[in-house]
Amino acid sequence: MKVQTKTGILFTVITATIILIISWTSYFITQSFVSRDFFKRLEIRVIVATKVLFEQDHIATSTYEDLRKKYLETLTQEKEYVFKVDTLDRLKERKSFIPYSYLQNIVALKGTPVYFNKGNIDFAGLYYPDETGEYIVIKSAVNEYGITTLQNLRNIKIATFILAVIIVYTTSIFFSRKTFQPVRDIIEKTKNISAYNLGLRLEDKGGGDEIAELSKTFNNMLDRLQTSFETQNNFISNASHELRTPLTNIIGEADWALTRPRTVEEYQQSISSIQQHADQLNKITSELLTMSQISFNGQQQEWEEIGVYELVEESAFSVKNLIKGTQLNLSIDEEILSNEKLTINGIRTLLKLALGNIIANGAKYSSQKTVNIQVKKLGTTISITITDKGIGIPANEVSRVFEPFFRGSNTRSFEGYGVGLPLAQNIIRIHNGNIEVNSVESKGTSVIITLPIYSGA
Repeated sequence: MKVQTKTGILFTVITATIILIISWTSYFITQSFVSRDFFKRLEIRVIVATKVLFEQDHIATSTYEDLRKKYLETLTQEKEYVFKVDTLDRLKERKSFIPYSYLQNIVALKGTPVYFNKGNIDFAGLYYPDETGEYIVIKSAVNEYGITTLQNLRNIKIATFILAVIIVYTTSIFFSRKTFQPVRDIIEKTKNISAYNLGLRLEDKGGGDEIAELSKTFNNMLDRLQTSFETQNNFISNASHELRTPLTNIIGEADWALTRPRTVEEYQQSISSIQQHADQLNKITSELLTMSQISFNGQQQEWEEIGVYELVEESAFSVKNLIKGTQLNLSIDEEILSNEKLTINGIRTLLKLALGNIIANGAKYSSQKTVNIQVKKLGTTISITITDKGIGIPANEVSRVFEPFFRGSNTRSFEGYGVGLPLAQNIIRIHNGNIEVNSVESKGTSVIITLPIYSGA
C-alpha cells in the first residue's frame, strides 16, 4: 500500500472517529433531554391524577378534570394505575405487568416521583397516604414524539456520518496525492539515474520544506557518488599507469640482458636497474595497499587516547630520521603542553602516517628549508598547521591535490607517486577531522589539519 493511500486512510479514520464521538455525544444528550422532558410530563399527570382521586372532598373534581383536558393533552397509550399498598403482595404473586420492585421503590421514597421504563412505555409513580389508606398512583404512556424524533435524529446522523466519511476520504486522497506528487516526481527521475549518468540531478525547486530538503540531500549524495566514481576511475587509471612503468622497465632490462652474452659490468648494471625499478614497484604497491586498508571507517583497528604534543613530536622525529637534514620549527600552545586532558581519540599509527607524509612533503619540496609546525586549540578542536617555503602548487592544480597519483606540473624533478595527501585525507576523515591545503606557486604551501578533542564520551 502506498504512503499516500495510508495517509488518506489514517486521516479518514481519525476524522471519522472524531465525528462519531461528537455524533454519539449529541445523540446521547438529546435522548437524555427527551426522556427527562417526558418524565416531567408524566409527573405532572400523576400529581393531577392524585389530586382528582384523593382530594375531591376539598376541591371540586370537575375543576381538575377541566384543567387536565384544557392544558394536558392525552398522550399515546396513556394509562392510569392505582394500587393500595396493602395489596402489593397479591400483585407480586400474580406477576403484574408493572414490576413489584418498582412498586416497592415508590413506597420507599414516600412522595417523591419515581420513574421507570419498560420497552417503549414510560412510567411515573407517586406514593400517596390518605385517610382511607396508603396508595400508589402510576401514569404510563408511550413517548411517540420523542421516539420519532430520536429515530429521525439517528437516521440523519448515520447518513451524515457515511457522507462525511466519503467526503473526508475523497478529500484526503486528493490532497495526499497533491502532497506526494513531488515525491513521485523524485521517484520517476531517480529511476533514470545509474552509474553511467551520475551527472543527472533532481530539480531544485527552492523553499525550505521537507521535499526541497530531500532533493538537496539527494543531489548532495549524487555529488559524492559521482566524485567517488570519478576518483575510483582516476585511481585505477593512474594506478595502472604507475605500476606499468616500473614493470615495463624491469621487463625491458631483463630482455636486454638476455638478448646476447654481456660483460660482468653490463650484467651488474642491468641487475642494478632491475633492482631500482623493483624497489619503485614495491613502494607503489605498499602505498596502494596502505590506502586500500584505510578506505574503511577505521573501526577494525584499535583506537586509543593520544596526547597531542606526543603525536606531533613522534611524527616530526620520524621524518627527521627518514629525511636527513630536515629542519623543523615546532610551536605548540602552552595550554596544550600544560593540559594532559587535551587528547585525541584515534589510531596512533595512522595519524603518525598522515602527519609524517605531510611534514615529509614540506621538507622534500622546500629543498630542506625549515618547515614550521604550529599546534593550537580552537574551541573543541586541535589545529595543526604545517607550512613550508617550497615550490608551492600552481593555482589551477590546488583542487586536485587529493586525487590519488596526481602530481603537480612543477614536481617532475622530485621523487614521488602522488599518494601521500590522498592517504592523509582518508586518515583524517575517519578520525572525523578536516584537512585543507593553501598554496602559492614558488612561495610555499600550508596544510591545515583539524581534529576533534577527545571528550571521554
